[in-house]
Amino acid sequence: MEISYELTQRDFTESFAAHRNRRSAAKWIRQIVWWALILSSAFLLFGAIRTGNTRTLLPFFVFVAILLVVLGGLPWWLSARKQFLKQPGAHGPRTVAFDAEGTHWRWNGGSADVEWKNYICSLEGKNQILFYTSPACFNILPKRAIATEQLSELRLLLSQNIRKM
Repeated sequence: MEISYELTQRDFTESFAAHRNRRSAAKWIRQIVWWALILSSAFLLFGAIRTGNTRTLLPFFVFVAILLVVLGGLPWWLSARKQFLKQPGAHGPRTVAFDAEGTHWRWNGGSADVEWKNYICSLEGKNQILFYTSPACFNILPKRAIATEQLSELRLLLSQNIRKM
């Protein structure tokens, strides 16, 4: 099976988000902290409005807003954007071929043949599939490039050769 595609900045940002959220415990802790900050801010604001003491809470709300932006993924988004823009190999047409031995990646300026035994796991996100060769290094395959019948065939191939994260 062979799939041709071109990566976009959105593919990178979504892949980084999927990578960041790959561990459900970390994802849930981030969500709980985020909602706790929002709810505590709302209760403080309503109390301050009732007493007319809103000016003293301004630094707290600025801190909460900054924390929500940081927890919301701004650093991940900036990192993904920077990596996409500064990585020449990420631009242009790409092809990946799957066979019994492994994967064969081809892109403008390079290629890589990776045997199945070198993948430690795979992760299927909402719009992409990530192929991990280490805990932090992965190849991106956008689902938009995969036909429906190819996707089921690819899932079967991955389940036979790579453990899921």
